[in-house]
Amino acid sequence: MEVRSDPTPTTRVLYLAGWGRSGSTLAESLLDQVPGLVGVGEIKFLWERGLLQNRRCSCGTPLRSCRFWVDVLGEAFGGMPDDATARALDAASRRFRTRHLPGLLLKPTSPPDADRLLWYYETLERLYRAVATVSGAQVIVDSSKFPSYLTALLQSATLDVRVAHIVRDPRAVAYSWQRHRHDPDAPGDAEMPRMHPGATALYWSAWNLATERIARRSGSPYLRFRYEDLVREPAATLRRITELSGVPAATVPVGERGEVFVPRTHQVSGNPMRFHSGPVALRLDDEWTTGMATRHRYLTGAVTVPLRHRYGYKDG
Repeated sequence: MEVRSDPTPTTRVLYLAGWGRSGSTLAESLLDQVPGLVGVGEIKFLWERGLLQNRRCSCGTPLRSCRFWVDVLGEAFGGMPDDATARALDAASRRFRTRHLPGLLLKPTSPPDADRLLWYYETLERLYRAVATVSGAQVIVDSSKFPSYLTALLQSATLDVRVAHIVRDPRAVAYSWQRHRHDPDAPGDAEMPRMHPGATALYWSAWNLATERIARRSGSPYLRFRYEDLVREPAATLRRITELSGVPAATVPVGERGEVFVPRTHQVSGNPMRFHSGPVALRLDDEWTTGMATRHRYLTGAVTVPLRHRYGYKDG
């Protein structure tokens, strides 16, 4: 794979893209163990969930007290940003949302109000550079997933963005979005969001298609991989991703029972499984094959059929 060369000093970002509930948190936890990579979660939500709401880092500490993020924000801003700054950055980040998907499918490298957001892009450059400085990593793994937010990162001349696009069988994804799941980090101890399978199928198709078009039309190094392959063949799949990131291939030890040891991380937002450290079993979550209502299974399959077949998910 050909990687862009730029004489400007760059900060390399491995952007984990894909629709929610596709396994990006697991992928990031595994990549965080590769020497030279550091996983920091969904940076898009740093300002709202991290600073304004002071939710917990995946290490278990409220973000404003987490030593890693205190050091990163000190390096980037000279100290912890005040609430007014955090609100302004959150407002800018909200311009890169799901509602922009139709426009991105037509003009996939043109973010909204590009000229007015130069200050925001420069802030992102400082932030990612600070993460690299504090962590000592060569590559920052950002699992924000939004194709719209990817367009923001691509506006910077000093960010070397490489896109690792994770996909999962849309029927499994739709089933996951139906589940009642507690979110221990949400305000009011709420559940994770839920969505009807029909809506999930539409989002899955548009989100993944937009991600492909943005990455390819921008010329960014791009790799698509499947959640199912990551679980079944973790060594081979991780090797492909680390090759994309530009660091030497490394082996993540897998135990005899198919488990990996996940150390404590500093992910700013994401699936609640990011709070878990210790042994994690790499087992395919295919509960949807027996637990999903037949009508929802057929609906999801029918809506997603063109892209689903291209990704290798056949009927059945």
